[in-house]
Amino acid sequence: MTMIRSSIISAALFMMTLGVFSEAGQFRFIHYDDNLFVVENPYIHDGLTKKGVIWAFTTPYTGTAVMPLAWLSHMLDITIYGLRPGGHHMSNILIHSANTVLLFSVLRLMTSSLWQSAFIAALFSLHPLHVETAAWISERKGLLSAFFWLGTMLFYIYYVKRTSYLRYLPVLLCFIASLLSKPIAIMLPAALLLMDYWPLGRTIDRRIVIEKIPMFLLSAVAGAFTYQVQKGWNRDDFFNVVPFSERLGNAFVSYAMYLYHTFVPVSLSPIYVFSDTLNITQAVCSAAVVVAVTAASIVFIKRMPYFFVGWFWYLALLLPVSGLAQVGYQSMADRYTYLPLIGVFTAVTAAISEKTRGIYRREVILSIGAAAILIACAIVSHRQAAYWRNDISLFGRAADATHDNFIAYYNLGSAYLNTGNEDEALAYYKKSIAIKPAYEKPYVSVGFVLLHKDMAHEASLYFTKAAALDPHDPAPVYGMGLTLMRSGRAEVAQDYFNKALSIDPNFAPAKELVN
Repeated sequence: MTMIRSSIISAALFMMTLGVFSEAGQFRFIHYDDNLFVVENPYIHDGLTKKGVIWAFTTPYTGTAVMPLAWLSHMLDITIYGLRPGGHHMSNILIHSANTVLLFSVLRLMTSSLWQSAFIAALFSLHPLHVETAAWISERKGLLSAFFWLGTMLFYIYYVKRTSYLRYLPVLLCFIASLLSKPIAIMLPAALLLMDYWPLGRTIDRRIVIEKIPMFLLSAVAGAFTYQVQKGWNRDDFFNVVPFSERLGNAFVSYAMYLYHTFVPVSLSPIYVFSDTLNITQAVCSAAVVVAVTAASIVFIKRMPYFFVGWFWYLALLLPVSGLAQVGYQSMADRYTYLPLIGVFTAVTAAISEKTRGIYRREVILSIGAAAILIACAIVSHRQAAYWRNDISLFGRAADATHDNFIAYYNLGSAYLNTGNEDEALAYYKKSIAIKPAYEKPYVSVGFVLLHKDMAHEASLYFTKAAALDPHDPAPVYGMGLTLMRSGRAEVAQDYFNKALSIDPNFAPAKELVN
């Protein structure tokens, strides 16, 4: 009977997830990494090929670490759907649905609690913070990594029941697959140790730690390699440019804000920018909350082991993306909560279940409460997913939901430019510049728009400013060359095209105009 119930619940979870996110099949590619990873990526346009497979396993691309399984999945989508975005979106939704069912299976096997497991899995599926991971094609890597992460947990449960090298092998292989999808899986060995303590109830001794040494070693290698790749791709003026004290403060704020958005999922945005000045009061209050909850979880570790495990699961899994190693202008991201929130969901659900024992008509009250929460999450997530329909709706949402979001305004300008609305694009580009004068990208875009409007002199001013802000970008130098050509100074323009190529020998627009 239990197996029949589990099968019915699994099917219901899968279909529920597909239903809430079904409109994704009508969404477009987003010019926020989708263009780099899929639309304009020449290495995957032939679909699954031998050349493509070799590239996927050997070449970091656009500053990411080697994540071949994610690339292979994109190649498979190209083979099946071509560049029709609806198919790529639905692949994401199918993986998210599969992850939901996997999580339910893992929790049921670990806790033997059918309905608690179902509720946590449903919350994982429907929570608005998880919309970004499900609806964004470029976050395929996170979905696949989570799929193999949960697969690792599933095989690990069977391994724990009767330890053997044969049962350990699929655990290790799934872990490697998770790493090869997205290196965020470096925290998986630590997560397994938490599982050992609760709910698996294993004694944490030397043997338990030793069995995970191969996984910790793989994590160390993957982490070091990823750090070096990102540091090499992102220049010193872009990588860890924020002082450590501010990065630490932002990490505490992020931990607290993720918790807040877990219980109050409002004003969610695809982009949260790093503030130029840290709000000390907010950082101190956030740190106090994190430290207090951490201390409480340790104090009550014997009475409430699920509280300790759930909280430290949340802390540990967010650590690599907490912003302590800062890349670029982003302070936090909804997608980072995809796996960490399992710990929060589990801890809160287990606490409510335990503390409500003995209450009159407990099952009815809990069922109504759970249904209300899931319906609310489904409604908000369905609405949140709709913002991912196209660039204008997405970046318009980011601009509306956050304050002084110069990246959102820049992307919104580009979205309008792609529709041919140059005036609207200029307005948003200039708004981005007004908020963040040191941000180089909108200057370049304004320059090209003005050049298209035959305003070469005005365009040259923006290109000059952009080149001064970022001497490593060939685009403004190329733009200055174009303004000189428009002015009849073709020979001088060649010098600028050559200079652009000296910055980036593969910059195609300059190559076409040299000589």
